[in-house]
Amino acid sequence: MTTSFQTPIAELTFRQQQDVRERNDFSYRSTVTHQELPQSGHIAHEATPTSVLVTATDMDVLGEWLYVMGGTITTVELPSGQTVWTLRTTTWSDSPRFPVVPVFVSVVQPTGAPVMHEIAAAVTA
Repeated sequence: MTTSFQTPIAELTFRQQQDVRERNDFSYRSTVTHQELPQSGHIAHEATPTSVLVTATDMDVLGEWLYVMGGTITTVELPSGQTVWTLRTTTWSDSPRFPVVPVFVSVVQPTGAPVMHEIAAAVTA
């Protein structure tokens, strides 16, 4: 008897991976536009086959995504005296053609730097 953990997931072809990345990128851009989320300044994003990774240099970007889209935050302290704050949330969708995609919004700042109360309250253990 096999379980879903034992059944190998079919590998996507290069073209299928590109199609999924493009769909995820479209979902991200649609969310940013529809929800009026920050899209200029020091913000970069990369769509992968399974999610969208967003990197920002301003904690206000993470705060805006948290306020509008909700989610939970994790932190990782780096040995360089910096902390990576990452919000796990999703894209917005009203179409089955474009399913909700996980979004990870990350900001690096000095360890111990003050953050908004709402951001600190959203941190999970």
